[in-house]
Amino acid sequence: MKINFTNMKAFKLGDGPGAVRKSGLWNRIKRQHILLWMSVPIMLHLMVFQFVPLWGWLMAFKDYKIGRSVWSAEWVGLAHFKELLSHDGFFLALRNNFAMNSMQLVAGTVFAIGLAVVLSELRSKGFVRVVQTMTYLPHFVSMVVVANIFVMLLSPDGGLVNVLLVKLGWIDEGIFFFGKATWFWVLHTIILTWKGFGWGAIIYLAAISGIDPSLYDAAQVDGASRWQRVKYIIIPCIIPTFVLLTILSIGNLMTGGFESQFLLGNAITQEYSEVISILALRLGLNQGDFSFGTAVGIFNSLVSITLVLIVNAIARRYQTNLF
Repeated sequence: MKINFTNMKAFKLGDGPGAVRKSGLWNRIKRQHILLWMSVPIMLHLMVFQFVPLWGWLMAFKDYKIGRSVWSAEWVGLAHFKELLSHDGFFLALRNNFAMNSMQLVAGTVFAIGLAVVLSELRSKGFVRVVQTMTYLPHFVSMVVVANIFVMLLSPDGGLVNVLLVKLGWIDEGIFFFGKATWFWVLHTIILTWKGFGWGAIIYLAAISGIDPSLYDAAQVDGASRWQRVKYIIIPCIIPTFVLLTILSIGNLMTGGFESQFLLGNAITQEYSEVISILALRLGLNQGDFSFGTAVGIFNSLVSITLVLIVNAIARRYQTNLF
């Protein structure tokens, strides 16, 4: 048996599919090294403020007390999670979390898309700029200021809304809006939607501006009305953006909500205003039960991650998933 050594000199140990993949990866790193260096501060921020503090989750599995080391605290396993699930106010707070954040997500998305579509159809650029500026400015106003504004507007004693309603003869005396527990979800949704829908419309406006103009020209040639252009061109083209923003917002169904409910709520509306974060504050910090508060935070994080994965899996079936 003879072996042909003619081409053996051309063979190198580094040749092969693995070497090609490594070479391709290294070339990509060299081409994108500027972007990689730009991402270093973000990664450091995530490591320092998001991942390093995760060691504190250990408190949820121990009977931690102030003044003692976390490591020296007694191990109690899942006792705090069992206490959380059996707590009287837990499922009430869980209901409030899902209800208010779902209402805010739906209302905010509908109004943001509606505003973006209307602004994209207007011809007066100056008017569009004025409306856009007025609608997204509330996003930059502190929630503390926004809460005080609406508390004053809806005050039963001299509030502008009650004064107008009395002047119009629709009511005989002022209504204590924030004293009606069953109204809290609606009031909270209106306030948060007013504060954020203008900012959300910016992203949808950017998506609309990226639509191929030839689609509008073809629709105009075919005699499509303005509503038909919106229905058959704009809406289908912004669906990927809608899915992306929805997936990112789904995680807030559990973790989102503290500042607005804390500032707008009171003892009268506690049944409808208390969310998981406020429950953790009330029992974890105010009563010094840090282990229980940590268990609440872990529960929020796990449920949020699960919801994001479920929604992303559903979106993957329609080729609009985030990852």
